[in-house]
Amino acid sequence: MPRESFRRQYPIRANRFLITVLSAAALFAGVLSAQTSIGQINGTITDASGAIVPGVGITVTNQETGLPRVTSANESGDYTFPSVPVGLYTAHANSDGFEQARRTDIRLNVNQTLRVDFDMIIGELTEAIEVAAIAAAIDTETASVRQTVSQKQVTQLPLKGRSFLQLLFLGNGAVETNGEQSGMRRDAAGAISINGARPTSNNYLLDGTSSTDTALVTPAAILSGDAIQEFKEQTATYSAEYDFSANQVNTVSKTGTNELHAALFHFLRNDALDARTFFNNLSDTPKNPLRQNQFGFVAGGPVIKNRTFWLANLEGRRTRNASLSFLNVPTEDQLGGIVTGYQGPNRPANPLPVLDPLSGPVGAPTVPFPDNRVPQSRNSRLANMAVAKFIPAPNSNSDRGNYLRQRSLRTDVDQYTIRVDQNLGKHGNLFGRYTSTDYTAITLGNTTPLGDVFFIQQTENWQISHTVPIGASFINEFRFGCVRALANQHGATADQADIDALAISGVFANLEYD
Repeated sequence: MPRESFRRQYPIRANRFLITVLSAAALFAGVLSAQTSIGQINGTITDASGAIVPGVGITVTNQETGLPRVTSANESGDYTFPSVPVGLYTAHANSDGFEQARRTDIRLNVNQTLRVDFDMIIGELTEAIEVAAIAAAIDTETASVRQTVSQKQVTQLPLKGRSFLQLLFLGNGAVETNGEQSGMRRDAAGAISINGARPTSNNYLLDGTSSTDTALVTPAAILSGDAIQEFKEQTATYSAEYDFSANQVNTVSKTGTNELHAALFHFLRNDALDARTFFNNLSDTPKNPLRQNQFGFVAGGPVIKNRTFWLANLEGRRTRNASLSFLNVPTEDQLGGIVTGYQGPNRPANPLPVLDPLSGPVGAPTVPFPDNRVPQSRNSRLANMAVAKFIPAPNSNSDRGNYLRQRSLRTDVDQYTIRVDQNLGKHGNLFGRYTSTDYTAITLGNTTPLGDVFFIQQTENWQISHTVPIGASFINEFRFGCVRALANQHGATADQADIDALAISGVFANLEYD
């Protein structure tokens, strides 16, 4: 019979529409925009004497996709590019009477407000001054406490199970604790406490929309590291644009570029490559058999250069982990009804008399069973079935137990991500992404598979987003996303023949788990 079944299913959640209100913008010097999956570039234009230079044309171009953004400095010499996708950029400043100023290799991280100032030098526009990269790309525009984990860290640092969320522990104050997140939702980062906050105080965003399992407050969709551009952890004084929670974990998926890139990977673990442990040698037991294969690919590139891009990622994991352990099971004599006392070192058997409650009339003294043997006729139908189906015969003479349990457990994981980006020219940029994960694992029960516990988890996360500039200082961004997380925990279904033999009712057979 099924031991326990959980169902966690969540309806579609749409993130709030991030629309800049023009009438309210007049009251503020800055630009109103939500930047949960993007960044912002600000700057001031001055000449060699430090005087403000208004009206300078500024262009920033993504070095990987060729997508440009254009604006002009205002009368105060200030400019801003809100809602800029993360990536590597080149910036140009052009004005009559001045040499062209150019900055290259500007790295914009997720939710970063980066300042890029220009000092214009009098000269011909055909001349240019180029600065390769910025000496210190520091976010001086906000006061939030944050840590950015780059794509290089995600793909090159060793990670158990290749879960990028382990990189949260690179920051100060992040630890893994005990909690229901680890027990009820597998392969989803576990119970993570940041700066002493509860594990349920983390909010997970993916490309700016929610990716939080609202029942257990774990990430619903976990991208493969090869599909991640970068992610950022924010722990204090972050913007009010975020929904809730003490800590924010904001992940940005990778996009295709003008260059075609592809990679295949396969990671192997096998007990044949492992040495015997100290405890294997001490107890003269074999190594636990292990077969683990983690494989996949990532590929991306242009459909039309500077306009349409695609990215596809697939990752799978197959684990077969055999378990070897010693147990104590009833002996043949004990199953036959013979009751014996405890036997152990320096303590011989000392059978205790087992009294037969039916050996005399009510109130009369009872006498022991003959030979201390309880007749099998006294067993219930359930007890007889348990002996026949669930209790194996001893197979070991070890002092650690008379039964060596050998079971093979499996874990199967499949996940994939597909993303398409489209440059619509003056109508802005559009992208769509779909991510899906299937997880199946078995936790060891007792001596037979009928006691095993199955974890079946399925997650889906998809999003469409459209961003369009409105004039030089405003931008409209529309996002719509859906997150679905289902987590079931159940046991094996009882055989109908066993249910009929026991003549019991109210049993749910052939349960549907999805």
